[in-house]
Amino acid sequence: MATDGFEPYRITLDEQLVEALATRPAGELADHHQDRLRELADNRRRHVDQGAGVLVMDGFGALRDSEVPTALATFSRLIGSLLPQNASGELIREVRDRGTRIGEGRTTRYSDSRFGGNLHTDGAEAPHPVPEYFTLLCVRQAKQGGALQLVHVRDVVRRLADRPGLLATLREPFHFDRRGDEAPGEPPTTRKAVLFDDDGEPGVTYLRKYIEAGHARDDVPDLTSQQVAALDALDEAIADPALALEGTMRAGELAIFANRRLLHGRTEFVDHEDPALTRLLYRTWIRRAA
Repeated sequence: MATDGFEPYRITLDEQLVEALATRPAGELADHHQDRLRELADNRRRHVDQGAGVLVMDGFGALRDSEVPTALATFSRLIGSLLPQNASGELIREVRDRGTRIGEGRTTRYSDSRFGGNLHTDGAEAPHPVPEYFTLLCVRQAKQGGALQLVHVRDVVRRLADRPGLLATLREPFHFDRRGDEAPGEPPTTRKAVLFDDDGEPGVTYLRKYIEAGHARDDVPDLTSQQVAALDALDEAIADPALALEGTMRAGELAIFANRRLLHGRTEFVDHEDPALTRLLYRTWIRRAA
């Protein structure tokens, strides 16, 4: 599969707008960049909300390292409110290899590893409402690998349409492990369906290892054979290359994704030996403005 699958969904942002994102509060941008912001909002609706679920924006490569998180936060606030990504309240999280495996221990996350596969949605460990969008701003790419893989939930539902029993099971609650984010006195899992109705469209929240970890807890019932069969069928569908869009983000690109519409993952990557060159992206979670 080619690694330039994002090409139809790439735009280049105006240099002045990128500079403004790094230096001005979101509330001031509308007064100075109305036309550019209107065009950006139109692209987001067309590509993210109504289309493939992704929009990639070039133009951030000239920013200083210290300006990157600010620009990402400002861009995200143009769309809605930033959501904390863990119990410590991080609004902007570094996505990099922290030397862990996916689902290892009780608190590690997919984004802390270099391994691939395990297509999922962000916030799978969190109760509803999960973020409508997530963003990634690429500062540095890996030496090798690290391409993003996207599968739209509408294609998955179509693929499983002749198996209504499996779809019905996926619309019933599972226990997702909270990965240590539960508050004192709260249960260590959250119960929610994998597939759900989202404003009249199919929605999805998923990371199988978090479901398996949740149902492995002593006070949680084991997965039933029916549930395992439904998850197996889902995994088989999302592993089909025919349903996948694959692309590699370049340094200086910011992408926004429809988190409730897309299952995403990446190919395993090999990093540079120099710590100053290792793969680094910044991420936000966004709740859409009313």
